Amino acid sequence: MTDHTFAIDPENYGLPSRDELVELRIWDLHYHGLGRHNEVMPYFERMGVERVFSLDVARLTSGGESLSAAEAEENAKENLELLEQERDRMSGMFRIDPTRVDTTLELIEKLIENGPCVGIKTGTWLDEPITVAHPNYDPIVRKLAELEAIIYIHSGFMVGGDPRTYYGGTRVGEAHPGHVAELASRFPDVPIICGHQGADWELGIRAIRPHKNVLMEFSGMDPESGAVDFAVKELGADRLVWGCHAPSRSFSNELSKVYDSEMTKTERKLIFGENLRRISASIHRRKGISVEI
Repeated sequence: MTDHTFAIDPENYGLPSRDELVELRIWDLHYHGLGRHNEVMPYFERMGVERVFSLDVARLTSGGESLSAAEAEENAKENLELLEQERDRMSGMFRIDPTRVDTTLELIEKLIENGPCVGIKTGTWLDEPITVAHPNYDPIVRKLAELEAIIYIHSGFMVGGDPRTYYGGTRVGEAHPGHVAELASRFPDVPIICGHQGADWELGIRAIRPHKNVLMEFSGMDPESGAVDFAVKELGADRLVWGCHAPSRSFSNELSKVYDSEMTKTERKLIFGENLRRISASIHRRKGISVEI
């Protein structure tokens, strides 16, 4: 039996109890723990997380070398088997290669249309020659939209360069929210998730604000008081989704971003799970997984 007790009494520190966390029905969009799954998952159970989305089920590269769709599927065999075993609490997504559209479409057919996965994550190579604003993404997004799959875009305004600019440190193929906005404008009816809050959250939020089909996820970045408040004010609580980024980030880091914010319990429930359940319900039902929004 899993030990659900905390090392400290949450009530003494103004923190939520496990029962309160369970009531929120947390869905975590950003899980990197497949390589240590049995070690990491007890912590998710203790925190009352209802479902996690693994972003690393498969990829079209290995050791820097490109793989065929069949090779990528074969390399992911153990992860796909684990995904089937954990279908009651884990959903699977995989990395694509937009420089090889036909191969990407073939892997989408194998793993989403005819397999257990529910979506994709961009960013196989952050220094690949194209971002999500490139036309190569159009046939990929059209296919994903047909399947009602989840589209997660790694994005960030990375300060750097000479002279230094707000995006000068962003790598060649690393999308920033401006690129996400360009893609979203071509597919205004397709839900798209802009990941990592764009690193610079004020710029990122403003970049996607006009595009109602874009949701923002804010995992991985340092917790800054006011960031989520600003996102709720500018976008609305129905356009935010939550990810922990575990095991490279902690629950304290990611939960604090929401609990620090001045919002209602209803808004917290939207962000912690309801929004993600809403946009992923159809693809889960295609997989025989019932979703109560």
